[in-house]
Amino acid sequence: MEKKYLVILEVSQKQAFIFSSNKLKDNVANSAVIAWVTDSDFFQEVIGDASIYKEENNLVYAGGGHTILVFDSKDQAKEFVWRVTLQIHKDYPNLEMFAKLLECEQEIGGEDLKRLSQELEKKKSRRGASFHQRTFGIEERNFKEKSEKEKPEKEKKLDREWMPEGFKAPLTLEQLGGDKNKSNFIAVVHIDGNSMGKRVENLRKSLEGKSWEEYRKAFYCFSCSIDEQFKAAYKEMTEEVAERLRKGKLKLNLVKDSSEYYFPIRRVITAGDDICFIAEGRIGLECARIFIEKLAKKRNMQDKQSYAACAGVAIVHQKYPFYRAYELAEELCSNAKRFIASTYAELHPVSEDGSKKEEIDSAEICANVCAIDWHIEYGEMKDGLEEIRQMYQTIEKEEEPQRLELRPYILSDPKGLLEKEEIRRYSKFKKLMQQMQTGDINYARGKLKEFRQYLKEGETAAAHYMKTKQMNDMELLGYQDIFTEIDYSKVKIGSGSHLERKTFIQTADKKKRCLYFDAIELLDTFLAIEE
Repeated sequence: MEKKYLVILEVSQKQAFIFSSNKLKDNVANSAVIAWVTDSDFFQEVIGDASIYKEENNLVYAGGGHTILVFDSKDQAKEFVWRVTLQIHKDYPNLEMFAKLLECEQEIGGEDLKRLSQELEKKKSRRGASFHQRTFGIEERNFKEKSEKEKPEKEKKLDREWMPEGFKAPLTLEQLGGDKNKSNFIAVVHIDGNSMGKRVENLRKSLEGKSWEEYRKAFYCFSCSIDEQFKAAYKEMTEEVAERLRKGKLKLNLVKDSSEYYFPIRRVITAGDDICFIAEGRIGLECARIFIEKLAKKRNMQDKQSYAACAGVAIVHQKYPFYRAYELAEELCSNAKRFIASTYAELHPVSEDGSKKEEIDSAEICANVCAIDWHIEYGEMKDGLEEIRQMYQTIEKEEEPQRLELRPYILSDPKGLLEKEEIRRYSKFKKLMQQMQTGDINYARGKLKEFRQYLKEGETAAAHYMKTKQMNDMELLGYQDIFTEIDYSKVKIGSGSHLERKTFIQTADKKKRCLYFDAIELLDTFLAIEE
């Protein structure tokens, strides 16, 4: 077999590039630039010569800010890389693109693609010693004008197609809406597919012994299907929100220009299974839920498997540093993924002989469970989620740790892998949230918020407050409608009065967690979107 040459192109430090500005229109434009410079249409436009680049011959797969290609000769590969990277440097001097070429002397397979990625990582690790030309002012101005005003037509078309009829795309965070007197928050939502690396590995194994052309086509179909279906889930989510707005079933203070209302959601990143969008603060959690529910109904065209994903939602003030909010959303999403695997491990401990009763790979667990985590940021800048969550430790000191937050929550678990952790279902949190907001739980908001302060002191203080204020725990918790299937006789609970055991409950991680705190904290920053 003649030699083949694999090439990988990857945008470095994508998030830093996208969120280099605190302006929404710049973030959207910068994300569009990354999507454009890794797109086959961009390659065709720059090269303009089928003997150097032709999609059906050279493209292996693309997504998430990187592209893999194959060429018949080294000269062809080098010419392609030189032309493309030169054009990127001219058009977008602040964008850093890495390229790596790998020579293959025999039939290409999965090991070569792995080796290509490894070689790229080695090259990126030498970044500190590399020279990178910065801008001189004129280039900066040209870059901004091109990214904001000359967005590629393909991206402009997507914007038009994905904006629900009758609404206008917001260009500033203020245009997302809100209420300065009540809720002036935005929600930065990051969603990432679960166990995608495992699926890629499984696809590679299923293609062992196949020809390179079959291999290439399979990966191309796999990556295209991911990109199309994640984008479709986003579009379906926005259409559902728009329909509720049109029918008056979702009450938001929309911002209006001369003719149209600005839509309260704006996409920032839609790259394969990596999704980021911004929403009016009160609907961020529900938008994430709807997206994941829409996604779960789809199946990849190549491996025929459905999707699972996790979401992280950072609810922050409009003036909060945008990049920090995105980093927090990413960290929350990662925490939701860790929660799935760690909770399964706690619920299925190792047996005495050192083995588990049923051995399930952590990637397989994540592939079947979806979860969500969030945080409301009131302005106290912390280094990361771990430091933030230290604030949720109760003041009361006991042998067993007491935590105020019950999140992350389980969005879906079709195989019942975490069925013993039913108390942490998002649907139950939402039901309790709605009962507090609609008055089904008949306590003034002032009393509920005062109750939150006693919850911070711990289980005993909270129980005394409920008793003093004559707060009936059965009514507050909404047992009949929410937790009827929970058999408390089988759950480890705190010792003490009847009130105490309904305030905190021990979860799979061996920590006592508060049943009410999450809902009370979100009381003014949550709106349900009903089907």
